[in-house]
Amino acid sequence: MSQVNIYDTANQLERDIRELPAYQEILEAYKVIQENEESNKLFDDFRTKSAELQQLAQMGQQPSDEEMQGLQEMSQQIAADENIQKLMAAEQQMSQIFDDINRIITKPLGEIYN
Repeated sequence: MSQVNIYDTANQLERDIRELPAYQEILEAYKVIQENEESNKLFDDFRTKSAELQQLAQMGQQPSDEEMQGLQEMSQQIAADENIQKLMAAEQQMSQIFDDINRIITKPLGEIYN
């Protein structure tokens, strides 16, 4: 198979992903969050805090007890937010699909090294 065909296949996969029910559920759930002021603020705050903690981890630093407690409290609020929970469930479905696709497309390399 030539590279052009591989890229054509990848582009078709991208289009097919957009048609998946799980992708459509993410779009709908995210729209609901954006339309709900409380859910939207909580979701944005959580993403910001998660990014900050991820940056700390990449620099080899541990978050403070206060930061961890704040994240835990925010996680509890997220768990109680039905809108965010729907988005997270849809994201989990998409994550499983991406894991499956990754396993399929890396199979040729796995066969070489196993």
